[in-house]
Amino acid sequence: MKVNGILAVALCLMLVFAPVAPVSASPAAGKMITKGTAEINGVAAPAVTSVFVGDRIATEKETTTSLSFSGGDAVVIPQLTKAALGERDGHFVVNLEDGSVSVMNKSHRSIIIEAHGARIQAASNLPAFYQVAFHDNALRVTALGGVARVEAGSRSSEVQPGSTLEATLAPNPPQPVASGGSSAANWLLIGSAAAGGTGLALGAVAIAKVNNCALSPATNTISC
Repeated sequence: MKVNGILAVALCLMLVFAPVAPVSASPAAGKMITKGTAEINGVAAPAVTSVFVGDRIATEKETTTSLSFSGGDAVVIPQLTKAALGERDGHFVVNLEDGSVSVMNKSHRSIIIEAHGARIQAASNLPAFYQVAFHDNALRVTALGGVARVEAGSRSSEVQPGSTLEATLAPNPPQPVASGGSSAANWLLIGSAAAGGTGLALGAVAIAKVNNCALSPATNTISC
């Protein structure tokens, strides 16, 4: 066999038997601690586990789950809540399908809460502590510390500490859906007549102003 032929055979053998480099797994987005019964992607969640972008979380009765992220940010998911974790432009996004969440934003990289087209996050990426509830098209945002900003369609409003915003989310009239698209994402925020079309309807202050709140993922509690 010629030298060139021998080299070719040797090279082929090297390629066949060379070890394959493992595909690097996506890094964990944060830590999830559960007291009670919860599921991740339809599978029972252990008491303590990592959570990844793309995970879907559902909590049962008498259950509290907390998600803790770098920088001290955290999200508490109480009972009977369905949500999914995503990421966009360097921000973690919690898609709230039904139920409620409490958000502690300490870093300057705000966590974003989305509920059928409405977008809620800390105003100006500053520290904030707020709660979001969504059920049967009813949206409720309560700011406990710092300012929460709510956007839906072309409207937006800032919820000041100690204030609660209540609004009704309703879909646009049925329209033909282009291939690959979905009309479910086209939602509008309907406020009260007092809003005058310039912003969201801001309800009366229902709770006392709360400052210096802290969330403890280890115990699933929020103290103020």
